[in-house]
Amino acid sequence: MILLSKLVEENPSIDNFWSLERCVSATARQFSETEDVGIKFDIEPEYRSTPRRWQMILVAAYERGLRARQSSHSF
Repeated sequence: MILLSKLVEENPSIDNFWSLERCVSATARQFSETEDVGIKFDIEPEYRSTPRRWQMILVAAYERGLRARQSSHSF
């Protein structure tokens, strides 16, 4: 399980929401296809740039990362 709080804690260079979005996607790509990994929003991002629908955006970034992981292993 990917905890949003852990991603923020382990990546202190993230200083805005859009950097966090890229980090979520990159993190999802790091897991193998056999791992069943989910994401849990245990905190709300406290960046000025955080949009109202931040959960939906981060879920989409997570799913993009999973799809990229699958396509990179299909060769």
